[in-house]
Amino acid sequence: MEDKLVLYCLIGLGIGFFLAFTASLYACARLRKFERSVTDLEWDDLADLVIDVGKLKKNAQKYQQNVNAAQKMTQKEKLALALEEAQSVVPMRYSNMNNMER
Repeated sequence: MEDKLVLYCLIGLGIGFFLAFTASLYACARLRKFERSVTDLEWDDLADLVIDVGKLKKNAQKYQQNVNAAQKMTQKEKLALALEEAQSVVPMRYSNMNNMER
């Protein structure tokens, strides 16, 4: 029984080592790919990228503000419509209930 337990532990340890080793190889490959892509990148190019990202961020914020404003308008329109419907409802007359016997 103990022999099987030791064998299972060794198999699990081997699988764990293999998975960790492949994950580290994958990380090294991605790092090498990133380093190759930025080797010719200069500070001026980086500054241009930062400016472009800033512009994209501002445009995204403006778009989100426009979406929020449109949603608020539709909510206000729904509220106004509900108020109009509530005001147009004719109240029931309870004059017949006064004549009923108790």
